[in-house]
Amino acid sequence: MSGPFGIGLLCTTRSLGGIELNVLRLAGWMRERGHHCLVVGTENAPLLEKATEMQLPTWSLGRPPKYGALGAARKLAAVLTTHHISTLILNVTRDLNLGVLTRMVSHRTLHLVHTQHMQFGGKKTDLLHRLQHAQLDAWIAPLPWLAEQTREYTTVPPERIHIIPFGIDLGMFDRMPEQAAVRTAINIPQSAFVAGVVGRLDRGKGQEYLIRATARLRERARNVHALIVGEETRGEQQEYGRELQSLVEQLDIPDRVHFRGFLEHVEDAYAAMDCFALTSLSETYGMVTIEAMAAGLPVIATASAGTPELISDGKTGFLVPPRDPAALAEQIEALENDASLGKRIGTAARRESHTRFSHHMQCERIEDLLEQICAS
Repeated sequence: MSGPFGIGLLCTTRSLGGIELNVLRLAGWMRERGHHCLVVGTENAPLLEKATEMQLPTWSLGRPPKYGALGAARKLAAVLTTHHISTLILNVTRDLNLGVLTRMVSHRTLHLVHTQHMQFGGKKTDLLHRLQHAQLDAWIAPLPWLAEQTREYTTVPPERIHIIPFGIDLGMFDRMPEQAAVRTAINIPQSAFVAGVVGRLDRGKGQEYLIRATARLRERARNVHALIVGEETRGEQQEYGRELQSLVEQLDIPDRVHFRGFLEHVEDAYAAMDCFALTSLSETYGMVTIEAMAAGLPVIATASAGTPELISDGKTGFLVPPRDPAALAEQIEALENDASLGKRIGTAARRESHTRFSHHMQCERIEDLLEQICAS
């Protein structure tokens, strides 16, 4: 590695979800490896608040820049120069325009990399997108199917598309807390078989299907409880959480469903579970799926979007159709009936997480990529 590198991470979103957490994790990890990172966002954005808490250098664009904001690009270019930033990593497609403008006013001395966090909803091959894609030095797709989408839906040159999976800090799960102690702390019955999910409360995350599966299992006299960890996205209307609470009341299972909001130590959530249920309708890249695998849990996940590239059905987890509480309930019941099955699948999942999803591997591959584009 010829570094250290000066890396800017641009993200103008106003939420604090998977994209923003990926940005923060990468900035923190790259800093630990000796690189200088600058997190760029907008005023009052949770991203910048969290970056400041992590003692990462930040810079605010102020209000979200409008399309074609040449003034914002000039200011950003000047800040990047002051901080000796040679590569700007973009994280949402709406920031492509600002990134390209910043590169132009930097007299093309700035390298541009786009990290894909979401799947495409349609073709991006019009003239404007062609011009934007031509300015990118590299496009990072975390999974092969997303790389294939990029080749199909954009004009990014194939040789500039690189597959680099998002990683997690596997060390968090080396010493898991004792299940009994965690359940006591968060008031979960010790004797229950707990199927859990971690993630923001959102219709796209489908927590309602775990609730419906739990109701089905109670009808079969199974001692299955649901643990739902997460809050609704800050700054958005708080509706889905209330709908979930109402559904629990309608199904008359308030003693079987446990909402625990945000847990500071996410490993506690996984320690409390016997299996993990990813209920998302279409999960581009399930970081929580990988965390559950690293925690040694058997994972039951919806067979949609990128999840089948994370889970090998019947080997490192189980795949079920989206929006199918009956199929989810059946698989949870199979795990409750056979503890050895859950242990075997969980052990294989943990081994797979170490092979494919270490954050050290992610950082090393990004370093290799930056060295390549900076030398070109």
